[in-house]
Amino acid sequence: MKKIIFLTLALFSITAYGQNIVEIHYRHVPSEHIAEFEAKEMDHWSKVKQHAIDNGQMLATAFFRVADAGLVEDESMPTHAFVLVYKDFKQLAESNKIWASAEAVLGMNPSYVSTNEISSVKMIQRYKLIDELSPLREFKYAVWNYSKPKDMGGFVNENLKLWKPFFEKRVGKNGFAGWGILARVYPQGMNESSLLSYDHYTSLESAMQALSPMDFDASILSKSKMSEYNPDGFRYRVLLELLQFQGSVN
Repeated sequence: MKKIIFLTLALFSITAYGQNIVEIHYRHVPSEHIAEFEAKEMDHWSKVKQHAIDNGQMLATAFFRVADAGLVEDESMPTHAFVLVYKDFKQLAESNKIWASAEAVLGMNPSYVSTNEISSVKMIQRYKLIDELSPLREFKYAVWNYSKPKDMGGFVNENLKLWKPFFEKRVGKNGFAGWGILARVYPQGMNESSLLSYDHYTSLESAMQALSPMDFDASILSKSKMSEYNPDGFRYRVLLELLQFQGSVN
């Protein structure tokens, strides 16, 4: 009984931290269509998203290219990701209105600039923000870390009490620009990651160095209990390049 009460309180404390809802769309684009896909998204569909931001339907959006896009032919692997940030679940639930106004915003039939025929949606994930470094600073690359910890409460609390202060002191040094952690809302399952943390960097060099297991600060590792909370480590880590950012989350 005590264990159940503790788990309930731990999950409540986790969800109480954040407000913003983050939706991530993963797409695969064949190498021969990447240039066309990116041009249509940044030149045309960005206008629809900006209109939504200006009209209070969304807070912000980011468009990413996976580091190896164009080199990997596996069609099951995403090459691009769209991040859509909403104020709350209500705003997310009403997001279909954003795309319903596309023709009026674009001034043309949306099918003329559609990217559906040259890309495929691999998955859509929804998260709730737990915490992040504020304000959002300019960055060019991001590392996303997917986790399914054995002890979710311990994992999150260590991130907030140990890793967040550590990262705050690193901002502006060696290309480090930001950090945050999100809790998965949907889909959920035994084979799904439950948490996503992210790190922002100003250069490819700084991002790659951060990924290197031999270049990490050993002093902070000695204070960590991640081997207990998350004994299997990150399930997956991916490096992405930011192509476009619109709006504000601060």
